[in-house]
Amino acid sequence: MTNVLRHLPPLYIHPILWFFILVSVFTGTFMELSIILLIVLIHECGHYFAAKYYEWRIRRINLWIFGGVMETDEHASKPMKQELIVTLAGPLQHIWIYGLLFVCAEYSLLPFAVIDLALKYNTTILLFNLLPIWPLDGGKILLLLYSSFLPYRRALGTMLISSSIICMFTLLLISMNFSFTLSAFLLIGFILWENRLEWKRRYYTFIRFLLKRHVDKPSPKKIRPIVVDPDTSLMRIFSLFRRNYRHRIHVKCNGKQPVLLDEEACLRAYFKLKQYQTTAGEMIGNRD
Repeated sequence: MTNVLRHLPPLYIHPILWFFILVSVFTGTFMELSIILLIVLIHECGHYFAAKYYEWRIRRINLWIFGGVMETDEHASKPMKQELIVTLAGPLQHIWIYGLLFVCAEYSLLPFAVIDLALKYNTTILLFNLLPIWPLDGGKILLLLYSSFLPYRRALGTMLISSSIICMFTLLLISMNFSFTLSAFLLIGFILWENRLEWKRRYYTFIRFLLKRHVDKPSPKKIRPIVVDPDTSLMRIFSLFRRNYRHRIHVKCNGKQPVLLDEEACLRAYFKLKQYQTTAGEMIGNRD
């Protein structure tokens, strides 16, 4: 029994969600809420077990009124293929949920009303989660898409702008629809707020990406050169870094053969030696 529990994800239920569960008991909506929470939990477990397979550092699964999230310490520090698989592992769980519900309907294992509700919520949660909006799974896939052809810092900013535009467009469509509900408005409002917060801390997210790159020292097979002028700052060089690549920095020297800098030397100068204002030319001079 202990071995089984050890493999189960640590679960945290927000106090506000406990309040809504209590309210649902007295308002006759406990069945609907239970179905939603079960689908969300299965979805998050998909992320959890995929991340566990790749030995990611995971804190817990957090459930609250606007859904669930798997909290992890891995932030753009793993290969993009891994991150894509972990991201898709959540939505893929909805497929076998459909299969289970069809079996239950075929053999009358559950009341038809319950199966109908579960099918509706399963479809709604799946489609909503695939919208290219941060922090939904679709938004994470969008970030991976941008990261495949843009430097990480620019990819992050572009994704957040795209996400906010799509989110506001979705809110407009919902407002024009007669099925507009307060809960939908609050959910979109919450997501817009999350995008605003992520935009404000995008520099911190970028620094964390660089720090992970410096500490973990990933060794991607692909090498991408970066050509810069001698007066280019380290931060400007870092802004050109891409995921899944190791960079060699070629510093132009007045028509002479470019001087080569390794990205690890630049990261070490920034994080360990605290040389925040150092330029590529000064890095060459210090090396000499």
